[in-house]
Amino acid sequence: MKQNDRLDAILKAIIEEYTHSPIPLSSELIQKKYFIDLSPQTIRNCMAELEKKGFLEKTHISSGRIPSINGYKYYESKILVPIEDKNIKNKLMKIFQNRNLSIDTIIDHSTTILQETFKLPIVISKRNEDERMKRFDLIQLSEKEALIILVTSSKEIIKNTITFNQKSQFDDIAICIRVFNDRLIDTKISELNEKLIYLKEIIKNAVHEYEFCIQQIVEKIFDFNKIKVFSNEIKGTSLITSQTEFKDIEKMNQILSLLEDTNVWKHIAFNQERSGKTNITFGDEIGRDSLAIASTTISLKDENKQQLSIIGPVRMDYAKVQGLLNFIKKEIEDYLK
Repeated sequence: MKQNDRLDAILKAIIEEYTHSPIPLSSELIQKKYFIDLSPQTIRNCMAELEKKGFLEKTHISSGRIPSINGYKYYESKILVPIEDKNIKNKLMKIFQNRNLSIDTIIDHSTTILQETFKLPIVISKRNEDERMKRFDLIQLSEKEALIILVTSSKEIIKNTITFNQKSQFDDIAICIRVFNDRLIDTKISELNEKLIYLKEIIKNAVHEYEFCIQQIVEKIFDFNKIKVFSNEIKGTSLITSQTEFKDIEKMNQILSLLEDTNVWKHIAFNQERSGKTNITFGDEIGRDSLAIASTTISLKDENKQQLSIIGPVRMDYAKVQGLLNFIKKEIEDYLK
């Protein structure tokens, strides 16, 4: 066996062992359990080499080693092979074969099985690609304040207060609102940024204080993070504390705050669109070091999508998680065809 292949095999064994038993691992344990044909010295040397590469790290309480975040990333990109658990697949197939169930019910039952399998919370993110702007309203509140109201096709209302110093500035704002109602009604949320680029030139020729309008309306009002293209439903919140890593309140709050962070779900969705497969997002990429998110996006009818995400510790069983998420995605999309 080549040295690099051997290092990969040992890293894989360490990660799989640590997934089920989160304690620092010794070379003796890895040798006896996984590599009886190799000498303990060979395993020690390989683990030292993996540590030098940054794939393993020592803890302060033991001479044993644990996988590092870089080790997990290397494993996920270079070593991992998705596994489809046959027993779980059979349970899922019974759901997919029931043609009387709605898609929402199929997804709900499927995520219940995932939740029971991994003992981890599942997030169902409904992503409405067809969300559109339906109306812009302007209400003057006082001599120096006005309220702009944005209404979307799902009846979501976004309110923003703006300030102005003189009546001419309010008049400019009113002109902008008329332009938006003329040009942006029925525009998809995902297409607003592109359309606003062209509207800026129209606004520039129609108002007296262009920079004021850009700062107060285009930059301040069109904060798309406030428009909930994603709506999240979390299943199994109580399971969070069953994981060793999430026992304390701070770590649990990190997970709960994910649901309110639209940028996280947009980031995950963008990466999936680019790769076209189930992705692993590691916590250091989203400012939450202690966790990872395994997600897949299911394309539904009318350009809508639902994103299934499993939130867990960095040591989650990626091979099994990826395998089952891939399976669910394929079966549901085939079902819709």
